[in-house]
Order: sequence, then structure tokens, then C-alpha cells
Amino acid sequence: MHEYTLMENVIETVEQDLAAQGHDTSAGISAISFRIGMLEMHSVESFRQAFDWITKGTILEGAALDFEVIPSRIACEKCGYKADLSMGDADCHDPSPVIACPECGAVTPVQGGRGVTDIQLTLRETADK
Repeated sequence: MHEYTLMENVIETVEQDLAAQGHDTSAGISAISFRIGMLEMHSVESFRQAFDWITKGTILEGAALDFEVIPSRIACEKCGYKADLSMGDADCHDPSPVIACPECGAVTPVQGGRGVTDIQLTLRETADK
């Protein structure tokens, strides 16, 4: 359900920002792209499913979805090991995740991998009347 709440927040932000800027969105949005931290989702598939479901009946219904997943990192203070993490290496539900360093086993905080940034939209063109 994490992905669904996140998509609801993205849609609400997009709708509010477009309305505040006075954009004509009557034709809808043809594409949306953004960067998202890997700790914001369980899987790419579940995130896409959430997008398809949550956008029904909104200005984003039918829009092409393009996003870049930004990995989390670890930087072990004990041995100096640094690396990007893969999806599932850290618990996305934990507000302050830690993992064992793969080199020395020390408990190491996970850095980054949260939030949605760089949202870009492509508005559908309104048909001439």
C-alpha cells in the first residue's frame, strides 16, 4: 500500500501546482516523469500498478509513466566500505534503516533513497474547436 499513498500524494501535488499556475489541463496529461528513491517502493511492478490504479479518473489517467529509481547507499564508518544498495537490501518501511556492512559486518545506516523529485509533465494538446 506504500506505493498507493505515494502516488496519491504525487497526483495531489501535480493537480494543485497546475491549478495554482493556471494551466489548462482539460485535455489531461500525456506523460509524467520523475526521480524516486528506492525506499519509496517495494518493487517497480507494484509502483506501476499503483500508478495505473490511482490515476483512474484523474488528469493523469492514461499518461505514460517514466521514472528513475535513485538507489540508497551505505558508507561504513568502521571499514570505509561504500556502495549503492539494490532494491530489497533495506527495509522500505523502516524510517531509519540499517544493514550489516558486507565487508566487516558492522551495523551501517542506509543513506538516501527517499522522496520524489524532478517531476516533469507533458500536457495533452487541447483539440481545436
